[in-house]
Amino acid sequence: MRTADADGFRLIAHRGASACAPENTRAAFQLAAEHGAEEIETDARLSRDGRVVLFHDRTLRTKLGRAGRAEDLTLAELQALDIGTWFDRTGAAALNDPRAGWDEGATDTASPEYLLGFDDYVDAFGDRFHHNIELKGETPELPRAVLAAIDRAGIRARCTFISFHLDQLERLRNLGCDATAGWLFARAGEPQPSPATVVRECRRLGLQQCNPRFATLTGELVRAAHDAGLEVRTFGIRTPADLRQAVHLGADGATVDWFRASRRLLADGQLSAGAGFRDRRRERQ
Repeated sequence: MRTADADGFRLIAHRGASACAPENTRAAFQLAAEHGAEEIETDARLSRDGRVVLFHDRTLRTKLGRAGRAEDLTLAELQALDIGTWFDRTGAAALNDPRAGWDEGATDTASPEYLLGFDDYVDAFGDRFHHNIELKGETPELPRAVLAAIDRAGIRARCTFISFHLDQLERLRNLGCDATAGWLFARAGEPQPSPATVVRECRRLGLQQCNPRFATLTGELVRAAHDAGLEVRTFGIRTPADLRQAVHLGADGATVDWFRASRRLLADGQLSAGAGFRDRRRERQ
């Protein structure tokens, strides 16, 4: 599944077209489809009543203006919350700072735009994208709930599971799920695992990907992962220069907020891998 190509480099629309519409909403996913995205990254949390909702943050304060966590409310209560107000007030401006070097074009007023339940997301977009589903938080029941939802829709083959939490990925494997999965690392403030640790943990859990934060992406890590048969998908891209560097270092793909602009860079040939990367890719094919 490829959205754009620079020697096979894959772009994943981060929480949909999140620079153009409020993240993880119907509007963001619809715009991502219109921009040509074939892969989406989204965030799954478990509501108080055991349903899955798409929401990133640990608390509701910043983006929804109220106390508590998604896990404290029912799905119906969460789906009544407008995230468009946050996007109009600060979110769009923060993501579209012209000093960063991106040009996604003008954004329309977003509010009201409500949180989206996972079942509604799957109903609308299940057959449209490959879904990179991040298991957020440490609620033990979350992997089972997400797996049940995708199996009801019959889209397990279109899903990749990712998480910062190795115990959540272990729970997924203990449910008999052999779908593609990857480890996100490192969380803010945590030490970077060594390449040897990354390979060991990914092998232990039968993972197919390692997903390093861009700030910690190195050629050494890419080589170790590729030698172990792992794909490398990076995240935390902030500028076009970051994206160029990710390609140069040999990563297989990246999650990006500015999908349309990133795709344009790939299509225009402004991102190109070094010869060493091309040689390594040919060796793996």
